[in-house]
Amino acid sequence: MRTKLAIAIAALALIAVAWTTSHRTSDPGRPTGTGTTATPSGDGVNVDIIYSPEKEPLLVDAIRAFNARKVKIDGRPVIVTGKVVSSGTAYTNITKGTLKPTIWSPSSSFWGRLVNYTNKSDVFADKNVSFVRTPLVIAMWKEQAELLGWPKKQFGWSDMLAWSRDPKVFTKLGRPEWGAFKMGHTNPDFSTSGLSAVAAEYYAATGKFEGLTVADLDKPGVRKQVVDLQRSVVHYGDTTLFFADQLRKGGPAYASAVAMEEVTLVDFNKKSPTRKLVAIYPKEGTFYSDNPLMIPNGDWVSDAQRKGAHEFITFLTTKEFQATVDKVGMRPGIADVAIGPDIASVNGADPGEPKRVMAVPTPQVLATIKNYWHEDRKPADVLLVLDTSGSMTDEDKLGNAQRGLVKFIRQSAPQDRLGLIQFSTTPVLLQPLTQMTPAARNALANRVNGLFPDGGTAAYDAAWMAFQAARQGDPNHIKAVVLLTDGLDRNSQISLSTLINRFNTDAENATHPVRVFTISYGSDADPTSLKKIAEAGNGKAYEGTTDNIEQVYLSISSFF
Repeated sequence: MRTKLAIAIAALALIAVAWTTSHRTSDPGRPTGTGTTATPSGDGVNVDIIYSPEKEPLLVDAIRAFNARKVKIDGRPVIVTGKVVSSGTAYTNITKGTLKPTIWSPSSSFWGRLVNYTNKSDVFADKNVSFVRTPLVIAMWKEQAELLGWPKKQFGWSDMLAWSRDPKVFTKLGRPEWGAFKMGHTNPDFSTSGLSAVAAEYYAATGKFEGLTVADLDKPGVRKQVVDLQRSVVHYGDTTLFFADQLRKGGPAYASAVAMEEVTLVDFNKKSPTRKLVAIYPKEGTFYSDNPLMIPNGDWVSDAQRKGAHEFITFLTTKEFQATVDKVGMRPGIADVAIGPDIASVNGADPGEPKRVMAVPTPQVLATIKNYWHEDRKPADVLLVLDTSGSMTDEDKLGNAQRGLVKFIRQSAPQDRLGLIQFSTTPVLLQPLTQMTPAARNALANRVNGLFPDGGTAAYDAAWMAFQAARQGDPNHIKAVVLLTDGLDRNSQISLSTLINRFNTDAENATHPVRVFTISYGSDADPTSLKKIAEAGNGKAYEGTTDNIEQVYLSISSFF
């Protein structure tokens, strides 16, 4: 048995190395909950594990290796299946009761505590096995960090705050082309790194590294420090992988520092032949993403499934398997396995850090931090662009798009401003950027619901109209365009190449760029052209269907 396990682990290590050479992880823009790694068995013990995206290269092959062992419970084969679901989305669906996994592995134990707090019950145990670990770091360009005094100086959140408050910090150091200091982190509703970053900011603002209370959050000046740091954010997002892509594309002009997990930074540097990031382990302390393996205390988990889940967890915590986790930039979850060679200075990391680890806040504090972030996050100016051409009648495409767009509108914050452009043969500005008071939010939702399909498709003209309107937005806001279309453009006055050239020219010169998000909707759409538009607009391209369009709009909303 031990020989078979060693062979399986060796094969797993080779697959993981090959996989990470070509691709880091799943596309975060795809519909959540895809990526099944096995087929459930009718007569077997089916164990389904829901896990966060950064672990996919490890778990896909781990599941295959485990299933190949043909473990049995009471004479029935254990079949493990896996699905990728972001930690925040899984939290939401588990609390609603619409997601009932046998094992849940979010990035951090934060999320299990939040489920228990939200549901007022012990759905998950407080302590669980840690599968792999990776600390939250602040990724900075090595050349910028060195100019600011690293590594002689140890940086932290207080330094990020000081630099974000000084618009000429790089100009004073002789590098005006870098512009102002700009931060980035993911959306705390969706992502562990985002929630960890905001929690760490509050810890730093209070001068504590454990025992954070709700009363601490409300002390004079504490919340203001977090608000000021949020104002330097370029945008939010659902995973740090988009940030990594944009850092490769835009360099220091895109962002100066991004809160991300060490695993993402290591992968970035392994793929970057020239310009490197360095991991700043904040002097105030940081969190570990401990990637727990949690079996819910739910009646949907049978005794046999619980036994099968424990068998899989045991497999993941063997020394043989743990020795492979560094191949994807992770640290082992068990103490007596050495940190791998990829966690090293050549990849911008330091295996001796972090020296101070912050205590996980109580669920009440975490919930309050999330609520405050909704009120204090950087505002957004977003032009919503909806295709109402005649083809949107097919399969109730317009109806489904309207429902997704209305949900997007409903979750907007009072400090946001939304505008609406409808297009068929020609584009029409139905509402300029308007602050989303409750009345304005209802009025805009009603306007969307009142649209009907007719005419041709002028998506390029609509994109340019929206871009110009967003460009006039508040320079202190995140500015974006969200465009959905279901067909080929046959009616625009400007060409695709002209539109892309205009976007590229603007991106090269803009201090506060407009980001363009596109949705290729249905089988008759033009995903290739829309991807080019999104890339030129420094945004992201999505592909939507009538089944997943609400999820696509939800994913896009994470950027604001």
